[in-house]
Amino acid sequence: MNLKSSWDVAGPFAPHGEFTLTSVGEILCYEAAGPFNIETLQALRITRIKAYEKWQASGTFAVIVHWHHSVLMSLEAFDAYRDGYIKFIESTHARAVIAWVATSDVEGMNFMVQRFADVFEQTNTQFRLFSDLAQGRAWVEENLATLKTQLRN
Repeated sequence: MNLKSSWDVAGPFAPHGEFTLTSVGEILCYEAAGPFNIETLQALRITRIKAYEKWQASGTFAVIVHWHHSVLMSLEAFDAYRDGYIKFIESTHARAVIAWVATSDVEGMNFMVQRFADVFEQTNTQFRLFSDLAQGRAWVEENLATLKTQLRN
């Protein structure tokens, strides 16, 4: 599976930033390059639903978001992300494990981690930030396995 948020843009303005989604086994991998405006986040909502339908996750899902350039977004874009993610979790009843991966030069990372931590806590999403992709993947795989075991028991 390979989906790009720019394929789902329908607003009056061009998107700033893009998300590319691919699946690797049970993990949905995002390559995210910002900064982001509302049009990009509205498109991401549609792309995320398409990815979930194609991917056919069963009650749990794992995501690695590899950030590039900037993670900053307007308040309007953040509100769209927050609301879209909460609605997605509520509608799918999914349990999630999410790792963000970014080098220290990604603009706005510490600020946005603090803002998103509240969203992830509200949705009972396991979340952690990494600077190394391999470490993020190992954490996601371990926590996804644990989550699946908990749900089976």
